[in-house]
Amino acid sequence: MYPSSMLRALARTTAGAVAAAVAASALALPASAAPSSTVLADGAALAGTAQPDGTFTATVGAPAGSTVKFKLDGTYLGQDSTAPYAWPVSAGPGAHKLNVRWEAPSGRQETTVTFTVAPTGAHPIVKPAPTAPAPVPVPAPAPAVGVLRVSTAAALTSALQTARPGQTIELADGRYIGSFKASASGTTTAPITLRGSRSAVLSSGSTSSGYGLHVTGANWRISGISVASSSKGIVLDGSTNTLISSVDVGTIGAEAVHFRSGSSDGGIIDSVIHDTGLKQPEYGEGIYLGSARSNWAGGIPDRSDRVTVRGNRIVNTSAEGIDIKEGTTGGLITGNVFSNSGTSGANYADSWVDVKGNGYRLEGNTGSGTRLDAFQVHSVLAGWGTGNVFRENTVKNGVPGYEVWVQSPSLGTIVGCKASGAAKGLSNIACR
Repeated sequence: MYPSSMLRALARTTAGAVAAAVAASALALPASAAPSSTVLADGAALAGTAQPDGTFTATVGAPAGSTVKFKLDGTYLGQDSTAPYAWPVSAGPGAHKLNVRWEAPSGRQETTVTFTVAPTGAHPIVKPAPTAPAPVPVPAPAPAVGVLRVSTAAALTSALQTARPGQTIELADGRYIGSFKASASGTTTAPITLRGSRSAVLSSGSTSSGYGLHVTGANWRISGISVASSSKGIVLDGSTNTLISSVDVGTIGAEAVHFRSGSSDGGIIDSVIHDTGLKQPEYGEGIYLGSARSNWAGGIPDRSDRVTVRGNRIVNTSAEGIDIKEGTTGGLITGNVFSNSGTSGANYADSWVDVKGNGYRLEGNTGSGTRLDAFQVHSVLAGWGTGNVFRENTVKNGVPGYEVWVQSPSLGTIVGCKASGAAKGLSNIACR
């Protein structure tokens, strides 16, 4: 976040050069002959390597304008149409094949690289003296998929790590204090569910440290519970296809809900977010999508893309009600109600929503009370903050600036024409 005065001044100066253009090969190769060295894992060549762990970001030097598709061991991961072309990969111990394909002017290009992932806790192997073969252990039967009822912090900690696809963890009412990490993963057809009433409250125990709930597995459904009295509320790291609904997250030291580290294709809906930034007002966002450029791993954008934020009530957030970071693309912000969001001015927090990503739709949101503008569009990095659309949003009162302030008309922002209750009017750019 930057002060509006600074950003307006920056908008009148020449934009910085585009950061780190991705180099592509000058050779027009057939699909089967694309060079494997173009596939990188966290910035280093992937082909033939032994990865210390199976979680990394794969990138490929495809030409600008390509649509790049990623497959791991025959399973489709996703596609990226914005350079630099990257996708988060999570693979277990053993041998793997990563297939990357894109369309170029010369035709389809494709490369497949092989790599291995070391077993967890692997160490150099020392050959033991010959011994009699150990008896083959008989594995315990897998727990049945169903409802697991939990009433203690210890039981919850275990369940979040061991849940199987399709299982439901049902929380009894009560206060759960601890460090809760949802590291198990469901599938797209059999997600893992964590549910309870608003009287089932997760807490780190202090607004000065810890997360109320840390989600690192994929395909979760989190519903009904409360998260309170934590430094951060719910943080998702690399958690794809996770939906949070009907939760209450409040009394938080910094931000309430954060989708980051490639937490794409998820959402938060029909929830109440309130009273954030109690210890760090400058970081008291209600809902935070992506990561600031300064926090990108290896300079690669945090592609927490296509996140839906719908039907939430966002109240008393010291920083923005929703902060959309550069590097993210294609989300939907709709039907949310803001009250006194972006009021502190700390770290220049002065709006309901701050948009620095690309291709977002912001429609049908309402609210009152903020330090300056209802919505702001910034470009803090060349190529970002573009192609965002604002339609049928409503300012009721308490907005001293514009309904939609845009750093530059060149960003291609669309603001639908309508009357506005903001003190300075609908926008500083022409509506259409």
